[in-house]
Amino acid sequence: MNTEQQEYISLISRSTHDDILIKKTGWEAINFQEHAHKKFQIIYTLSGTLHVETGGVNYFVPEKHIAWIPEKASHKLSSNSRQVSLIIFYINLNITPDDGKNRFSIYSTNGIIAENLKFIASKGKVITRGKQTDLYNFALSFFNLLPQMTLGADFLLKTLVIPNDSRLHPILNYITEHIHEDLNMEQIASQYNLSVRNLSRLFNTSGIHFSSYVNHLRITRAIELLTDGDNTVQEVAYKVGFNTPNNFNRVFKQVTGKSPKTYIKGI
Repeated sequence: MNTEQQEYISLISRSTHDDILIKKTGWEAINFQEHAHKKFQIIYTLSGTLHVETGGVNYFVPEKHIAWIPEKASHKLSSNSRQVSLIIFYINLNITPDDGKNRFSIYSTNGIIAENLKFIASKGKVITRGKQTDLYNFALSFFNLLPQMTLGADFLLKTLVIPNDSRLHPILNYITEHIHEDLNMEQIASQYNLSVRNLSRLFNTSGIHFSSYVNHLRITRAIELLTDGDNTVQEVAYKVGFNTPNNFNRVFKQVTGKSPKTYIKGI
């Protein structure tokens, strides 16, 4: 986390209950270490993709989606996209403890939602109730209604759980770093001086299915590459470790419910 990011988190802490803070990132790297703040954080991925780690789970937020982070929720933010642009809102919402809005969520957007987000963001860095009453009330009502205006993001809620067993952490990091290669249990077990049986037991006790985990990582990375726009679907298929584009298309549709071309057209 750089100095500017630290100063902005401090600014959130100093803001009043009736301030809505708005931050726009440029085409920059995103790397916020674990932190929390007193307001709800609502992030719109204008361009690029985002990873949000919270509650021991790593969530993936594609382009043109919304990450809904409740107040006081500890979280990390990062991105593997070459360049990423975000619109971030920090707001106090009067929500009861048992309300579903107090859970981390990922939402897809539509034209109406996107235009309202851009409209609110165009009004400056801070919206204050006392000085901009009508605008403040509009923004407050919009964000309170936002979860009802859009469906959840389907496959995106199938998240990657970060295991408590520290023995798996370097193994999962290795898989992530070598996702473009032909990975299998035998090779990875050998890499870490384990038997295939013992490695399988480590995965099973942590609730991780090896092939599903690898496929999820590959499709996540594929979406990042497709969003950057520098590669064809066929090039992306090989870059994320698939032997043939047909196999890539099949797995992509299994995970997202859409073909790669249909998915990209929709964002």
